[in-house]
Amino acid sequence: VRYWVPFEMHCFHVFFLTCLGCLGFDRGPTYGKDYAGEDYNVTELHSPSSAAPNHYEKIAVECAASCESDPKCCAWTYVPPTNNSKDPERCCLKESVPPSYESPAPHWTGLPARAVTDKSNSTLSKQCAPGPYPGPTPGYPRIHHTPICLHIAGWHDVAGALSFKGQHHVFQGCPYSSGWSHAVSKDFVHWEDRGIHVKARNETYEGMESDDSPCSGFVAVNDDGVPCAGFRQCGSTKGVTGLNPHAHTWDVPLEVRCAKNTDLTMWGPSQWLYDVYYYRALPYDPVRPWKDKDGFWYSAISTDGCNSTTRKYPCGAGGRLDLFRSSEFNGPWEQVAPMFTTNTSFRGFGHPQENILGEFVTSGYFGGLPGDPAGGKSRVVTQNNAGATYWVGQQANGGPFVPFWDKPGAVGYYDFGELTMARTLGSDPNQVAHNGRRVLVGWIGGATAASQSLARDLSLSSTFELLQTFVPELKMLRTGDGSAATRSNSGQGSLQVEVFASFSFDPATTSQEFGVDVMCSQDFARCASLVFNCSGLTKSGECQVGVDGFGDHLTTAPLYLGLPSSSSSSSSSSSSSIPQPSSSSSSSSSSSSSGDLVNLSVHAIVDGSIIEVIFNNRTAMVVYEDLPDATSTGVRLFGPSDVYVPTFNVWDLKPIW
Repeated sequence: VRYWVPFEMHCFHVFFLTCLGCLGFDRGPTYGKDYAGEDYNVTELHSPSSAAPNHYEKIAVECAASCESDPKCCAWTYVPPTNNSKDPERCCLKESVPPSYESPAPHWTGLPARAVTDKSNSTLSKQCAPGPYPGPTPGYPRIHHTPICLHIAGWHDVAGALSFKGQHHVFQGCPYSSGWSHAVSKDFVHWEDRGIHVKARNETYEGMESDDSPCSGFVAVNDDGVPCAGFRQCGSTKGVTGLNPHAHTWDVPLEVRCAKNTDLTMWGPSQWLYDVYYYRALPYDPVRPWKDKDGFWYSAISTDGCNSTTRKYPCGAGGRLDLFRSSEFNGPWEQVAPMFTTNTSFRGFGHPQENILGEFVTSGYFGGLPGDPAGGKSRVVTQNNAGATYWVGQQANGGPFVPFWDKPGAVGYYDFGELTMARTLGSDPNQVAHNGRRVLVGWIGGATAASQSLARDLSLSSTFELLQTFVPELKMLRTGDGSAATRSNSGQGSLQVEVFASFSFDPATTSQEFGVDVMCSQDFARCASLVFNCSGLTKSGECQVGVDGFGDHLTTAPLYLGLPSSSSSSSSSSSSSIPQPSSSSSSSSSSSSSGDLVNLSVHAIVDGSIIEVIFNNRTAMVVYEDLPDATSTGVRLFGPSDVYVPTFNVWDLKPIW
């Protein structure tokens, strides 16, 4: 079976080896194509014009010979000279045969002899074959971007994210591949793997010594309009003793490397922004620097609140964002008063948890969200110690960040499941001071079955609640008209499916759970359930929502609605109620009602074993389930007959590779 998408083909494990292999792998040298991604060595070249015939074929052959002579090399790409100085001539050597094979592309590409094991070039060698996606074959994701290095142990934070010149760039950490995996999209749906180019170097600035992978950081656009990747080294054997004789081994500065081309695949030398000293080793995950309304640049790093007090861990003061300021991106930078310190998050409104007892982790900072009742002045801090948490509040021009502790939905978790270490990107590189689109992308799936999450649009409600929706561009993957009847029988349809349902109910009379079953077996005996439990709504103002994984484990979270009188509406005469087991079709409810109905919705996308779900545009979670088999495609409603269903849509989704 072959799955084709214009300009690229993505295949994994058995799909890759049996699909592309049937055609034979392209040994090359071939012009007009590109085995994209998986670079471990990129050499910039300056060939004379005398080598120009046939798209610099002579130099392409030399690049191929470099790959053949390097025992680590499994594929190569040569980029001939262009008229664009930011897209330099280069030879790229690759550590495995990439799953992304681009055509057309104005490059030369090919494979060395070690990459294949037979004369027909149809089977990749063990050394050069891409790693398998962990888990049973039916569970393979087909609409999530999941490059090979995310299937290897280690951290896979979104280390940086940037929208720049019409392209969206997401960088995820791959420490065992020595750098950041680079994904690019024009639509937030189809992603191109551009390999690893922000990667380990030997760093020796002012006595420091490090050969480690860059830690989680940022990508920001500097004063010259050039994107720069910033971070600290994840580890070092010596600190900057040339600046401070008492520097610990972990005391190394924040650095940036600025892009040398618009593809963000070539990065310049390290530049040092400012030094950081702390009582214990921290990655200091920095937020993306921003230029604020006062014209100054600001940079914040993730620490804890005990460096000047107890200097002990656990730290009762909690996490902190230490703040720095400069008139120019390249410095000099000065440290100012801390921006934000707290040990408290909310799991539902009015339920504080003092559970952050160390540094903030992979912090994010953004503002200017759509819908902001303050006209874009509200700002949001995110971090991931003790959960994927956020705070909506106010901060300006180097002052303290003050959360809206008293506003429901302004403090909480942006995901209650497996999505973590997320960053934002969107319409403008300045995600703090400029109003515009804010799209959240994160790491899902843990260390070895990891993927990039689906993209979510963020906004604020009229009362400063953080709202989330799947980006509308994902609609391009839909097939069919959305009629739920087309998925009433399990075994039909795709393992990639989108579900949207809205419900109306009277909290005074409805005490049973309701929702949508997905991943149902052919006889509907086993399903994963997207559940609403609103039995306590009249007393607490909250429903409990979650994913019940085939009845043997449950992921739950609160959904705050306020007391029913503040969120009620009249029932719709066009709504039907949930069909009961004894009925063959939907029928009107005969239960008594107060007339004031609460309205809820659930929106989910299922991709093999992955469920991404957003309840009422607020409470979100990513859950992995052990898909029973390839026929577990059934979808149905469940719940009592006094729950009305104004909308129920189900779409099969086309794969992105």
